[in-house]
Amino acid sequence: MAEATRPTLLLLHGPGQNPTAWQSVVGYLNPEWPMFAPWIKGLKPIDKDDFAMATAVADLGNLFEMRGIEQADLVGYSIGGAVALHAAAEFPEIIRHLVLVSTPVVPSVAQLKMTRRMMAFMPPAAFDQVPKELVLRALDALMESDLTTDLDRVTTPTLVVTAQGDPAAQAALALFEDKDYAHLVTLDSPTPDLLSSAPEQLAQAITEFVA
Repeated sequence: MAEATRPTLLLLHGPGQNPTAWQSVVGYLNPEWPMFAPWIKGLKPIDKDDFAMATAVADLGNLFEMRGIEQADLVGYSIGGAVALHAAAEFPEIIRHLVLVSTPVVPSVAQLKMTRRMMAFMPPAAFDQVPKELVLRALDALMESDLTTDLDRVTTPTLVVTAQGDPAAQAALALFEDKDYAHLVTLDSPTPDLLSSAPEQLAQAITEFVA
């Protein structure tokens, strides 16, 4: 009997990032795994339209079709995790495993507003991966989102990874505690940016979950 093809590992970046943000984590993953880090629709500098959750998820569905991806392990960081969660609800037949990294399922509007104000005062040169305007508009869209309705639609095994120093994502853990499909992991990191602060530990958590 032929060995089944391993699901493609898809890595979704956060706001103010591009797909190369995953490089530090990829270095600790199995190089033989098929993996791909796409742009999120609406966050790419050449995109004409602003970020919108429904559009980003639909674009991900188009990606599955164009690349012939029949099974995928979907990993998302921050807003990428929000897109991943919605995609798992929309495409349960494709998403085999779901990994949410530092993802505020119910965004704290006050905290996001504070983050937006800080970024608004930063010079455009500080945004070296994605234009400042796109980052601000993505934060606006995230403030309007509430993914709790997707939680009851998801049946995919889900790993929720948060940092010890990330109260926003930590608050989301309570929403998953009674979900049979969810596994919760907290990494010892003072910053929610686990892609740069704890890439090896994050890669290990992902590997153990999807391998």
